[in-house]
Amino acid sequence: MSFREILRGLVESLGAEGAVMLAHDGEVVDSYASIDSIEMDLIGAHFGVIFNIMKDVSSRYGGSAVESVAIVTGSSRLVISAIKEGYCLVIALGGRGPLGGPLLQSRRAVERIEEEMG
Repeated sequence: MSFREILRGLVESLGAEGAVMLAHDGEVVDSYASIDSIEMDLIGAHFGVIFNIMKDVSSRYGGSAVESVAIVTGSSRLVISAIKEGYCLVIALGGRGPLGGPLLQSRRAVERIEEEMG
């Protein structure tokens, strides 16, 4: 299964706007958007940087490794999850609603992505 197929399945199962997989250097590995107007590459780049800062701060102060983060704004929700080797997954969810399901499904998608990575 390709990364894009995993991202598409995740987006469709969540009714999300899109998802992007980023490499450790912020480069887009693959992305899928359910809406043509959403720029997942740009969203991923910005929130990938924020995620890396959060992981760095956690490790500096003796915290355990950050696995996932949820960010809620006035009009959207994002879930960012760590993938092995410094990669990450960013999911753009519109509107409101609980984040437990998206966080769980994100971790499951990460497991499939890591299997695909080898």
